Amino acid sequence: MTSRINSGTERRGWWAAVALFLLLASLVAIRAFLVDRKIGTYIACPGCFHLDVVLTDLITFAAVASLLLISSSAPTRLWVRLPLLLCGVLLLVYGADLVVFGLYTSRLLMTDVTLFLPEGGAVWDQFTTGLGKAGAVAVIVGSVMLFVFLWWMPTPRSRVFRLLVSLLLLVSLGTSAFFRPAPYVNDWAVENVFAANMSTPSRNRYSDESEAKIMAREVERITWNSTGWNSPGWNSTSEPAGRGRNVILLMLESWSVWHSELFGGFEGWTPRLDEAATRGRRFENFHSIGFSTDKGLAGILAGQQLWAPFLHWFETPPFHSMWGIEDGLPTAFNPHGYHTAFLTAGPLDLYKKGEWLSDLGFAVVEGREHPFYEGWPRFAFGSAPDRALYQRALDWMKSAPEPWLLVIETVSTHQPYRDPASGDRSLELAMRYADREFGTFLDTLEAQGFSDNGVLLVASDHRSMTPMSRRELDKWGAAAYSLVPAFIIASEFAPGTVDDAVYSQSDVAPSFEWWAGGEVALEPFKAVMIDPGFEADKCAFHERSDRRGVVEVICNEGRGQVLLDGDHTRFISGEGLSAERRRQALDIIARQRLEAWHRHLATTRD
Repeated sequence: MTSRINSGTERRGWWAAVALFLLLASLVAIRAFLVDRKIGTYIACPGCFHLDVVLTDLITFAAVASLLLISSSAPTRLWVRLPLLLCGVLLLVYGADLVVFGLYTSRLLMTDVTLFLPEGGAVWDQFTTGLGKAGAVAVIVGSVMLFVFLWWMPTPRSRVFRLLVSLLLLVSLGTSAFFRPAPYVNDWAVENVFAANMSTPSRNRYSDESEAKIMAREVERITWNSTGWNSPGWNSTSEPAGRGRNVILLMLESWSVWHSELFGGFEGWTPRLDEAATRGRRFENFHSIGFSTDKGLAGILAGQQLWAPFLHWFETPPFHSMWGIEDGLPTAFNPHGYHTAFLTAGPLDLYKKGEWLSDLGFAVVEGREHPFYEGWPRFAFGSAPDRALYQRALDWMKSAPEPWLLVIETVSTHQPYRDPASGDRSLELAMRYADREFGTFLDTLEAQGFSDNGVLLVASDHRSMTPMSRRELDKWGAAAYSLVPAFIIASEFAPGTVDDAVYSQSDVAPSFEWWAGGEVALEPFKAVMIDPGFEADKCAFHERSDRRGVVEVICNEGRGQVLLDGDHTRFISGEGLSAERRRQALDIIARQRLEAWHRHLATTRD
């Protein structure tokens, strides 16, 4: 009787192990399909990434095989179950990475997970919006069933089973060790999720000795006074022209140069924005400091050239090191009698954004919670569509005390790129919708006479979270990761003027500090982009999303890449940049990171 029971248990264990490997193989096949569809489509090479994904993910088969061997040899029930549950964790992480990549063309990184975990409502919103409620529920139920299955799964203990699993382990390890996918610009999408989460040197802090030297160096600032700029290399005959004029700063979610024919792109999805850009001065070398909206906010509103904190797992509070900013955009206007406001149709509780904006100095901060949006349909993050946001902005202007600064942040073109007009999921349709609604908003502003004495600055928060195409890299090089559209319409700028000097989102705040108050002290590599006579001589910094810890350095005379690594932070590539230019860039990167770290310590100290 005992022999028959053991035989039945052994047989069920074999089938369970086969089912486990089939599940893993199915997940690998799905990932190969997703990577090939998203990346292969961009380079017109269908099928080119299937094998690469399988090769990089063989290490996952090896991990499962190792855990099954441990379980098969375990002497007690606890040690039989524990390796099997670890298999479940491994498969869960793998599946979560699939979902993140499918929705955002990004990877599941633990440093991001620690930031998103406290935002359960927002995560669930994006999860259900991307997969549908039925799909989200199915994924959760399937995950629970997986762990129930693993808890009750019998493990075969025969020599044949151990021999076959050992053989699979050796083949998987050997193949993954000797066969490497060919390097490619989007190879971040090919590598397995565990390799993607390997510790990056950007977490390494500067030594106390290096920190003391860096912070002790005197920073040479360029200042404006009644005679103009104090540096002969920074010439201008212009006088600040603000003082009492209303200002609108429009931050457009994910608007990218490749969407716009006017900005040199390949699509014609934003004709109204393109037409508006011809009415003033457009910036054709304007760069985002990062790859996400919170980084765009830190660049444009907080004036940060780089936001790359010394991250460690489970140490990432919302807007880490960005609290206590003293020279952001609101403080450029508040001392001069301006009423400052930030309006969005998205959530303010996400990442404590509303609290951070108030800390930055905005007098009014409004989000999706405002009563104005009651009755409007909801999309990503429960946000109202752009049409509602623009109507709320126009309504706010009617009663706002003048002069005012109004920052408007759109949401409709956020992932999963659902078009509010049709309900279809399509980046093109979402961008065309955003373009039409902007056009209607601009028409209303003109009808109300805003353009006679107002200022409108439009800029994107970051490039779209889509794979980098070969066409973009061929045209713009590595700058394609950071290049975004921006333009300004104001009386001092003749229609159709173009500025192709390098600018960064971090230049917006000091530009308006000069414009509104007539005084500004520019740190190295900062510029006034709205002075028609200002000759910018600077570099922009951009932290890559696909290669964490790598910063693109884009200068007028060349570009390079810096690897963040504490005392060993260094250029790993560079074209056209002199040794002195590289030294300046490394000094500024170090100072920005250390100042942010000290600000974090000061604002979190009891």
